[in-house]
Amino acid sequence: MPIGIFKPCKLLQMRILLFITLTLCSYYSKAQERFLIQETDSIRLFETYLSNNSKANVFPYLYNKGLIYVSNNKTKYHHLYYSNLQSKPQKITIDSRFRFGSVSLFNNEIYFTGISKKMDKRGYYNFAIYKGNFKNFKISKVKKLPFCNNNFSYSDPFISPDGNQLVLVSNERELVHIIEFVRNKNNEWVQKSVVFISHPNFDIFNPTIFDKNTIYFSSNIFDGKINEINYIVNERGEIEVERAYREEGDFNIYKIIRINGKWGIPQKANKFNSEFDELGVLFNAKKSGYLTSFRFNSTDNIYYFELK
Repeated sequence: MPIGIFKPCKLLQMRILLFITLTLCSYYSKAQERFLIQETDSIRLFETYLSNNSKANVFPYLYNKGLIYVSNNKTKYHHLYYSNLQSKPQKITIDSRFRFGSVSLFNNEIYFTGISKKMDKRGYYNFAIYKGNFKNFKISKVKKLPFCNNNFSYSDPFISPDGNQLVLVSNERELVHIIEFVRNKNNEWVQKSVVFISHPNFDIFNPTIFDKNTIYFSSNIFDGKINEINYIVNERGEIEVERAYREEGDFNIYKIIRINGKWGIPQKANKFNSEFDELGVLFNAKKSGYLTSFRFNSTDNIYYFELK
């Protein structure tokens, strides 16, 4: 082939290749681009691919440069999805016992909330934590964690990045708890501490581990006035408050810290909170991550945040 003909053809091929590459890079950048939608003195909040393209998305967990999350977008039921935050989400096949709430992963282990197979002493089915094998976006070998007592509910598991710490929500002793478990040498989960005991009128959602001594969670605790108080007479003949009933307030993000081996009192993490419901916060770095909020478009959704 004459050299005079070969060079222009080769040059044309290179130009076409460069054009395709730049086009793909431009598309990728737009898919990853975040749009600032709210800013305060302490936080910037951005739209994500999910909040731009769907509704009713909650409870994300970091996975493979994207998010695994729960959604009932365009359906009556909650399902589990994976999104790379660039394109259409992929539905995850999960055991039929899955009902709601976040899932959590470590290597090929996946933890989720499901319905217990056995009734409690009152004839009800409670929630339990299940562990399964996660591979190719399918879940298999599902088993209930042994510490789950059929007479109580366990939900919202979150496992630490190193796989050695697990927190969840339970109603043991008829009070809502956040409980911490640690993995022992036999690869079993054993209870280490009760992080926080709430009032039975209040809810706790989506506890997340920031570090081994810091946990964030969503709750409607501490809000609302007292509407009714029940009193009892103790063994000494003294009148005591048995239970106080409060109005439910908005859901806010709370932070609780362990100092010298003891968990403190939860404090509102006001940098995340608004006049709307905040349902969970997930960090991907020290000052950034994802916030689930009922803040725009009258729906729950997942937004990206950066702390200042």
